[in-house]
Amino acid sequence: MTAISAGATGNSAVGRDAAKIELAYRQLKQDIISGVFSPNERLVEVPLTVRLGISRNTLRSVFARLESESVVVLEPNRGARVRAFSTDEAADVLRVREVNEGLVAALAAERATDEQLAVMRSALDDAAAALDRDDVVAYSRANRRFHEAVIEAAGSPAVAGVLESLHFPLIKFQFQSVLVPGRKAESLAEHRGLLAAIESRDVQEAERLARAHIRQVRGTLDAATGGSDALEA
Repeated sequence: MTAISAGATGNSAVGRDAAKIELAYRQLKQDIISGVFSPNERLVEVPLTVRLGISRNTLRSVFARLESESVVVLEPNRGARVRAFSTDEAADVLRVREVNEGLVAALAAERATDEQLAVMRSALDDAAAALDRDDVVAYSRANRRFHEAVIEAAGSPAVAGVLESLHFPLIKFQFQSVLVPGRKAESLAEHRGLLAAIESRDVQEAERLARAHIRQVRGTLDAATGGSDALEA
């Protein structure tokens, strides 16, 4: 084998290893975000290597990457566990999210296409229908779809990435919002007001309403501090 072909083979192997790490990283992160693994749950290496089809060394590379994103915690002699966030940490995240949600809403008011507006309307109609039949899972799914549609309409990959990174710390609290009487209906009304501002291309009002919505979420969390950790964005 010539030096050139040997180098090409080595580069190919490195590329395959990088692709395997990336695939495993995305899968494990999605599993954590979607609730397959709970906050503080220990991530046992052997079952995970089987689940992901990777070696323990590759899994440890994945853990290191997820630790850098504050998704997992690595503990000496104990391995990795899913990170859990306190109410104080969640409130701090919401302050950052408020600024970015305001920016996204303003950009969406400038840039949203008719098709994107239709997706937003459909999401809120589905949320209203789910609320009427008290289907919490369907309501939360529609709620998430509305936020995703607004982010897509903003057309800013940079701010979309920031908001995606802010989603994980709040997962623990989202479904517990059902314990706060009337919050889902309030949230739906806030979303309808935001959609109206985006449809009318009112940039300032869209930003104001988006930020007010997140402040209301934070207020729900603050009010629940003495009881359950509840919020719904």
